[in-house]
Amino acid sequence: MKPYLPQKDPDVNVRINWLDRNREEYKFNYDYLAPLPVIDKVPHKEIFSAEYTAKRLASMASLAPNMLAAKARNFLDPLDELEEYEELLSLLPKPDVIKNYKTDSCFAEQRLSGANPLAIQKIDVLPDNFAVTDAHFQKVAGTEFTLQKALKEGKLYFLDYPLLSDIKGGVYDNVKKYLPKPQALFYWQSNDSSNGGSLVPVAIQINHDSGGKSVIYTPDDPHLDWFLAKTCVQIADGNHQELGSHFAYTHAVMAPFAIVTARQLAENHPIALLLKPHFRFMLFDNDLGRTQFLQPGGPVDQFMAGSLAESLGFVAKVYEEWSVEKFTFPRLIKSRRTDNPEILPHFPFRDDGILIWNAVEKFVAEYLQLYYKTSQDISDDYELQNWARELVAQDGGKVKGMPAKIETLEQLIEIISVVVFTCAPLHSALNFSQYEYMAFVPNMPYAAYHPIPETKGVDLETIMKILPPFKQAADQVMWTEILTSYHYDKLGFYDEEFADSLAQEIVVQFQQNLHEIERQIDIRNQTRPIPYNYFKPSEIINSINT
Repeated sequence: MKPYLPQKDPDVNVRINWLDRNREEYKFNYDYLAPLPVIDKVPHKEIFSAEYTAKRLASMASLAPNMLAAKARNFLDPLDELEEYEELLSLLPKPDVIKNYKTDSCFAEQRLSGANPLAIQKIDVLPDNFAVTDAHFQKVAGTEFTLQKALKEGKLYFLDYPLLSDIKGGVYDNVKKYLPKPQALFYWQSNDSSNGGSLVPVAIQINHDSGGKSVIYTPDDPHLDWFLAKTCVQIADGNHQELGSHFAYTHAVMAPFAIVTARQLAENHPIALLLKPHFRFMLFDNDLGRTQFLQPGGPVDQFMAGSLAESLGFVAKVYEEWSVEKFTFPRLIKSRRTDNPEILPHFPFRDDGILIWNAVEKFVAEYLQLYYKTSQDISDDYELQNWARELVAQDGGKVKGMPAKIETLEQLIEIISVVVFTCAPLHSALNFSQYEYMAFVPNMPYAAYHPIPETKGVDLETIMKILPPFKQAADQVMWTEILTSYHYDKLGFYDEEFADSLAQEIVVQFQQNLHEIERQIDIRNQTRPIPYNYFKPSEIINSINT
């Protein structure tokens, strides 16, 4: 299809008629998942293709017999040993994390290259309520540094989950669920290794909804007490990842862009042609999430820590934090104060993500420059201006952090780069990392099933009561496999070539750049403690379709 800006299209009436029909098909609904704007009814053209459905089902061939074996033990009693959770993976690939999930190094590395690398942040001041002492710090870190000196040198990092504070815990099958409220402190310990050092956990504080005294744990505590504290962090991090980083920051925030693009940009608009493969199947996939995952009795209600209402309330709070301006990848990393490789030399999510972001931004810029030669081309593009206006409108997409009128090419490049990066690399990194870190349930459970003790001296029996019972764990494994088993396509490789030969040349150059990035990441992975594969271009899909 030959691309045209609307002011240059010789057949404007065809565009107008096409958009009129689309506006009848693509309408917003603000009630289904209030206040999120979602599609009211998914048009037939958005549903999974027969090819997609067949290949995705084939990718899950091992799941049914695996779960059949697991369901033979379908009850809500706690397990006896941590190793029993491996029985849930008898016919599925064993995540590498099983080998070392109990170690402090694995726990810390997950902050930098795990399923939720958006949570860690550098701090200059310790929270007033965090009761760690210099003695704690010096013993664990093996240094004479005081906490103040470590803070001053930018060596302290923190995990906190304030937006989870309203989650008190749901009930499923008459079993009460709990969400721990942890805070965790880490120290960047420099050394002469190829990674420049490593992140070391210093202390974890568990705060209690009951109002009981907060308990501070360190690696110097008895093994089971420290393991419990790390598990509490993993439970909170898993809820933050699944509902916030993954669903809210990719699936939910991109839906308005797909809806408004269909409503305001004709199918031969250059931007519509560029974004089409990056929106493929997303609205249908999101609708499946709404009607299956986010319904009473669905997976979120069943095995996330909160009640369904509490979980959706958290999603809404995270969604409100998102904006186009804040979520360019460089600004996202800078907002966590983890952007400086001289201070934090090892951060695979950041380092590989910047490579991909730069490639996407270059591709988008070169593509848009083909069609917008002057600022007047932008101002005269009335479809583009209607697109921007409806995206930010309160009766439209409610998107924050972008102008209602686009005036410069730089503005447009940034907006489209955020959309492509969020739909493809960011979503892929957050989605496909789930299997490695969440399929083995003790590494990242979605809920606790017993109150967290308010004193130390925990035993294995109590820990096993806290971890998910077999049925809940089996369902966590099943849904993790469903979400991660299939890669529909590959970033930069599209089903159809662009009709504009100049645009297709830019696509080919993008593919070549991605190939070089893959080579660089492979080299980096040779010296990393854990390979980070989730920003490898061959592992990135073009759209949010799983």
